[in-house]
Amino acid sequence: MMRALIVVVALFGALAPAAAARSLDAGPIAHASAVCANYSNQAAAQRAADTVDGDGDGIYCESLPCPCLKPGVAAPAPTPSRPAGGGAAGCLRPRGVQPISFSGTKYPNIRRHTERAIHTGWPSVLVLNRPGADARRDRLLESWSSRSGVDRDEYPPAVGRGRGAGLTGGSAPRGWQGDVAYVPSAENRSHGSTMGTKLRRFCDGTKFRYVFY
Repeated sequence: MMRALIVVVALFGALAPAAAARSLDAGPIAHASAVCANYSNQAAAQRAADTVDGDGDGIYCESLPCPCLKPGVAAPAPTPSRPAGGGAAGCLRPRGVQPISFSGTKYPNIRRHTERAIHTGWPSVLVLNRPGADARRDRLLESWSSRSGVDRDEYPPAVGRGRGAGLTGGSAPRGWQGDVAYVPSAENRSHGSTMGTKLRRFCDGTKFRYVFY
């Protein structure tokens, strides 16, 4: 009986390090399919965990406004009310159309897509509308299959399409519709992160347009 017990203990001791090594080697599998601009705040992006964590610290979309959420921390209580016009407390509500600038050299494919979409009738003036952006994006992209190495770029972006069923007079896009093009994944995600940073200070309802330099 004692000899059998010694054999079992010895076998367990041999297998345990291998199992532990497999456990340590098997890191989390990231499924990056969205960009930070699709989320209204960092906590929402952290819960979804489907964007790119550029510095590998486990915190997604650090450029987005709070409420914020870190790995392993309980989600913050929902904000009891939103300021009139949407957006975070203290956000800007400019009257004119805000130019949101991007490098045409850094984002050549997105620039071509934007210019082509506008040329075919999609509006150049967009309206910041964060609520419901996920649903609008999902509905638009459901008929576009995913491809390795490329993302499905939207113009107007999901956060730039307002409420309603269609478009109004060539400006102020409304509803879920948009133009879609395949662009390199790294370019699309970098552009989305940059756009989220540039728009974070504005309230929902702000008019803006892409400007490439």
